[in-house]
Amino acid sequence: MKLFKKKSLLLGAALMVGGLSFSSASAAGLSPTLLERAKRGDQTQVGVIVRFQFGNDARGNAQLKNLRSQLNGRLGQLGSSAGFLANAIKSGQATSLWLDQSIFLPLTPVQARALAALPFVTDIFENFKVQIPKPQKAVALSASAAAAGTPWHLANIGAPQAWAAGFKGQGIKIGHLDSGIDPNHPQLAGKIAAYAEFDAEGNRVNSQPHDSADHGTHTAALLVGNTVGVAPSARLISALVLPNNEGTFAEVIAGMQYVLDPDNNADTDDGADVVNMSLGIPGTYDEFIVPLQNMLKAGVVPVFAIGNFGPASASTGSPGNLPDAIGVGAVDQSGNVASFSSRGPVAWSGKINGVFVKPDIVAPGVDITSALPGGKYGAKSGSSQASPIAAGAVAVLLSAKPGSSVDAIKNALYTSSSNAGAKNNNVGFGLITIPGALGKLGVNVSAPAPAPTPTPAPTPTPTPTPTPKPTPTPTPTPTPKPTPTPTPTPTPAPVNKTPTGPAGYDLCALENQKCDFSGQRAAAFGTEGQYATGTGTDGFNCSVADWGRDPAPGKTKGCFIKPVPGASVPAPKPTPAPTPTPAPSAQKPRVLLVDDDMGQGADVTNALREALKTNAVSGGAFVWNVEGQGAVPLSEMQKADIVIWASGDQYQNTITPADQNILRQYVAGGGNLLVTGQDIGFDIGGSDFYRSVLKTAFIADSSGNTKLVTGGAFGSAAYTLNAAGSAQNQVYPDVIADLGGSATVASWGSANATAGTINAQSIGTDRDRSRAANKGGADRISAQSARDNAGAIVANDAGRYRTINMGFGLEGLTPTSRNTLVKIAFDWLMR
Repeated sequence: MKLFKKKSLLLGAALMVGGLSFSSASAAGLSPTLLERAKRGDQTQVGVIVRFQFGNDARGNAQLKNLRSQLNGRLGQLGSSAGFLANAIKSGQATSLWLDQSIFLPLTPVQARALAALPFVTDIFENFKVQIPKPQKAVALSASAAAAGTPWHLANIGAPQAWAAGFKGQGIKIGHLDSGIDPNHPQLAGKIAAYAEFDAEGNRVNSQPHDSADHGTHTAALLVGNTVGVAPSARLISALVLPNNEGTFAEVIAGMQYVLDPDNNADTDDGADVVNMSLGIPGTYDEFIVPLQNMLKAGVVPVFAIGNFGPASASTGSPGNLPDAIGVGAVDQSGNVASFSSRGPVAWSGKINGVFVKPDIVAPGVDITSALPGGKYGAKSGSSQASPIAAGAVAVLLSAKPGSSVDAIKNALYTSSSNAGAKNNNVGFGLITIPGALGKLGVNVSAPAPAPTPTPAPTPTPTPTPTPKPTPTPTPTPTPKPTPTPTPTPTPAPVNKTPTGPAGYDLCALENQKCDFSGQRAAAFGTEGQYATGTGTDGFNCSVADWGRDPAPGKTKGCFIKPVPGASVPAPKPTPAPTPTPAPSAQKPRVLLVDDDMGQGADVTNALREALKTNAVSGGAFVWNVEGQGAVPLSEMQKADIVIWASGDQYQNTITPADQNILRQYVAGGGNLLVTGQDIGFDIGGSDFYRSVLKTAFIADSSGNTKLVTGGAFGSAAYTLNAAGSAQNQVYPDVIADLGGSATVASWGSANATAGTINAQSIGTDRDRSRAANKGGADRISAQSARDNAGAIVANDAGRYRTINMGFGLEGLTPTSRNTLVKIAFDWLMR
């Protein structure tokens, strides 16, 4: 081990890490986090990416061969100075990521620091997590077939005109990196040219085509589906790189190089012509630059989702926000930019410098019907849907003009989109049009508009004869024109028309009325196939203001409900609890529960319903389901005395930057906030919101202890996670501490425990394979010393507002314990 110490000394002046963010690897060595851990002598093994220096200027197949051979050459140069690396490669621990000019392998931070001193190593960084941009909505539709006729998302971009001219993507292969694919779906049968699955380290997994969630099947059908896809004659090369909608950098790069060269032979032309990636991570990540540049050099068109982190500006995600990628945002049926769609500008500094306008283009991305596994269909919203629609359009362009360069395709798309060559940070160049883009490539497509033009030519001859007849009509017409003013009378007719709901839903209330019911229900707002959806508990108001958007402008809307499978409606047992306390009931808070579990694991709404029914005004709380309704608007929060933000089993995007911005405004107006989730600190513990609004320091990823003990303002009591009757889903409860005036009101293990008394490890077996793999590579301990509080709950009295930060999910407590702790928390917040 002397080698490592010696190499570490050489590195002191060589590493340039000042001013770089956590996400960026430094230009000449280690990522800042690896460097910091190496300085502490950290010998914990972590999965890292080691990138090598070499130039590439070849094109096409030669480029791919060049990348592979040069990477092998670099690895062959390893001598005694990097013996541990050579041994790791020989023992099969390393995975070659030739598209990224890198390898994945497990190293300690100390070894990584030594390796960074080699002259041909440019970057070493952690194998970070990547995921599908948080979906905004998923609405189950017909279980058997898609709607008849041309779907609006195809009509709005002019796909039928291109098909009529014979251009359907024939001869084109599309790379599809997602959660997998259902190969037997009627929309997709026979459309898969190649398929592979990869693990978190970038190794290929032996598996048959399948979808680990439903996202991949939905996006795949938008690419090549028989009736819902843009390019039905194209074929897919599908890579499962996001098991259960999450993956790693190594997993994604392995998938990218697979879709470019499925048989791993650069002399055969079997790779994708265009690649769709409906995945990303908020912020700017230099790590994606090299693989994208090499994809472009191979002549492959990159079409990537821009992210669902809007409506705030500067909310884009990587890799869609790379200047050279085609970043795609989402619009609705009317062409309006979706509220969730990420906006520019994007500021890059480091390997790329400058401020760039993003997205580049937009495509339909709201309520898009496509395939779901098992022969089903459903509607989803997100830039995840807009991106494959745009990628399918590229496949159509390439089938009409084979061999077109990436720049030619970009130019055709950009100059023909709806903004007439202008670009802004909401929609880029605007909504794509396939006929217009084909025209820019020199391919004429007969659109319906030109068809009428020939008709006027013959018309002149007959015109003289009919003209006398129409002439008398104009003369009387002026007088009747005032009489037709009763045309407004037809408008009331539709206004009084009874709204229609989705299949299986019952009408609960008309617009601007109250939808009253007891318990929990799936809810929809709208009419005639245009709906906003979510989950309601113990009633809600049926209005555009309360739902945050108008799904069917100009139409009479209604609210519709249906039972939620598995949700218990009657709750006779807890009802006695409120009876002894009639006096305080008037003082119970109005509560908004933000269900941000995104449908993963235990349902937090179900778990918290009884505690909220007992302790909130009107015997319950209004529920805003982020998965079904998108980002919660400030106007909805402002109706509540307390907002509960519950993230459930989520460990990424638990509270997004856009959500943090809205919550800042809410508490600044005097609102009170309770945050509960086992991985919120792990996810955003380094953010300013976590430290300055919640006044919390993140100490370690997991308590190693199921017992928490309250003290101070929360009284003296003990609670146990994962006991019988709870959701039993807690694996990584955060260890947190007070910061700058807040107070630790519960500790792990015993009252007033310190970090010296805990083991920072999980408290159970993680059934989520992807999460376990990702967490194994980064425990993100930020400031652990024996003196740090081993806190479970931090309470912050900021004067104007109060916050409570629970480093665990309330669903992990038994109903009795949950009810007790919620009452204590509400009493303190409302004091």
